Order: sequence, then structure tokens, then C-alpha cells
Amino acid sequence: MIINATSIGRNPSGIGRHSLSISLYFLEHWDYPFQLFINKHALVHFENAKNKDKIKVISGAVSPDFGFRGHFLRFLWANKLSLQNKKKLIFNTSPTEGSLFRCKQIITVYDIIPLLFSRNYKKQCFYYKYILSNILKNSVRILTVSENSKNSIINYYTIPKEKIDVIYCGIIEYFINPKINFTKQNYILYVGRLSPIKNIEGLVKSFDLLINKHKLDLRLKLTVKNGDLNLKINNETRRKIDFVGDVSEIELLDLYKNASLLVLPSFHEGFGLPPLEAAASGCPLVVSNVASLPEIYGDAAYYVDPYDAEHIAEGMYKVLTDNELRTKLIQNGFVRVKMYREEISAKKHIKIFEKVLNLS
Repeated sequence: MIINATSIGRNPSGIGRHSLSISLYFLEHWDYPFQLFINKHALVHFENAKNKDKIKVISGAVSPDFGFRGHFLRFLWANKLSLQNKKKLIFNTSPTEGSLFRCKQIITVYDIIPLLFSRNYKKQCFYYKYILSNILKNSVRILTVSENSKNSIINYYTIPKEKIDVIYCGIIEYFINPKINFTKQNYILYVGRLSPIKNIEGLVKSFDLLINKHKLDLRLKLTVKNGDLNLKINNETRRKIDFVGDVSEIELLDLYKNASLLVLPSFHEGFGLPPLEAAASGCPLVVSNVASLPEIYGDAAYYVDPYDAEHIAEGMYKVLTDNELRTKLIQNGFVRVKMYREEISAKKHIKIFEKVLNLS
């Protein structure tokens, strides 16, 4: 069997983090003979991995760190891989690696955001509309990360529901049960990539409303780079925003532990992993009331309308100032996190692999 985890980059996003989590588990706990393909940029995450003889390293040029060029080269490489291994089961950890050729493949599709918001994702929309549809037809199983995403895939691609399995993402163990810091620093945190769907500009506008209306001494930390956003705010508010850029796992854990609040104001999410990592660190959550987020977070988050900046601002204010609510969200977060351990996710993957391989 082949596991294609080339979607992991040097600074992985949600898809890369999930791929990394289950890949490390497979290496340590699954005895079946398989080859795990990663790109050179991902090597830093496998320095302490078990059974390194199962790892095959390819060119870093296919890394998602290079954006569209990396995705395109990775797609071409994945199709070559499938042609060379027609008789082997291939698991592609993200939709970008799917093969157009008939082969024994399983593929994970996290969401169909490029189809739902096609104006913002013209290149991706073409891929999802014309290429991924054929890849899914050629797949023996399709995995996705929420019931919401499963329903979207069924409705758009007219895929039989029996062909799709929902496996929730797992949190990398590094983020589970750290030493909780209950003396928080005065900042609100956003963790994620820069994308129109993430509604970062809406978050900035809400932050501006929050600190000016309620006169709060707060900062906003964003894991994006300065200059990437067109911020229509006054200079005083701008000075209270920190663009921390790409961060290491150590730095990210520190951000989670010390944040007063994590906000995910997305217009759509297939899963939404950062809030789970934050919840494991004792950080209360404010997230959008759309798509899969209520399914994933249940009573562990305070929900806001992502299209209403004032509603986001008031939601943040309520969680920041209502101590009873904060305590409840934090405690519910600890409970919720237990549902999303990487071991649970990885074992469900293995069960499906073994079923397709006729091992069970």
C-alpha cells in the first residue's frame, strides 16, 4: 500500500496538520507494509518518527509551501505514481493528489468550498468542477471530515452515500493536555491561512468595533504576514494588531495557551482544526454558526454570524467579560477535544484500508 502525504509542507495548514497527525500514527502503530511518501519540506516533522524505513522522500518542489505551482506539480506527480502502481492501494490525504487514471485509490475531500464560493477560487473551482469529479468516480472510497461536507459532496457530485465515510480530524498529541495557563494575556487570536473564506477582514473590523465601543485594552494576533490585508481601519487600531506570520508548533502552542480568546469567523469550514487545538490549551472559542462548525464544536464554542461584524464583536465581548460563560466554554472544550484524538481518527482510517485490502 502507498500513503501519499505530500500535502504536508514546512508550515502545514489544516489539511497538512491532519495528514501529518495520521501519518505519524501509521508509522508507529500500523504493522501492514506500506510506503509513506512525503516531500522534502516535510522532513522536519518526521525527525523523531518511528519506522523511518517506510518513508519515501520526493522533491520539495511539490510542497504546498509553493502555492499553486506546488499543487500543480504534486497533482502531476500523483498521477504518475498511480500509473506506476496500478495494483496497489493508494491513499491520497488531500484532494489535490487524486489520480485521473483508473487505479485503486482512496481520497480525502475536506470540503467543496471552491465550488460554493467560486468567485474567490477560480483556479480551484475548475479543478473541483471538472477534474475532481472524475477522480471521485475513479476512487474506491471517499473520505471526508464532517457530515456537512459529506452532504455537500453527495449533492454536488451525485456520489452514492455508501461510498463516502466521515472521519473527523484528530489533534496532534503535542497540543493535548499541555500545562494550562489560566492567567491569560490580553490578546485575541486568529490561527489559519489568508483566504477570502476565512473572513479575516471581517474579524479586523469586529476587533475595531470591540475595542472602540467597550474601551478594552486588547491586541489582535493574526498568523498572517503584514501587508497581506487591505485594512480599512484607523491607525490607532492598526497599531494594536500583530502579524505573527508562520509559526512553529512551540510558538503556536504558546499562542494558544496565552490567548484570552480564539476566533474563527469563517464563511465556511469543512472542519476547522485550530479551535480544537486552542480548546485543548484551555482557550475559549468564538466561531461562526455556519457549515460544519456547530457539528464539530457543539457546546464548546460561542457562535456568531460571520456576515455581521457587530454580532462578532458582541460575541467576543460576551466571552471576554462573562466569567461564568468563559469557564463553561473552557470546560466543555476539554470534554469536546476527547472526541478528536489522533488515535481515533487514525484507527478509523486503518479500518477502512484493511476493509478495502480484504484484511478484515
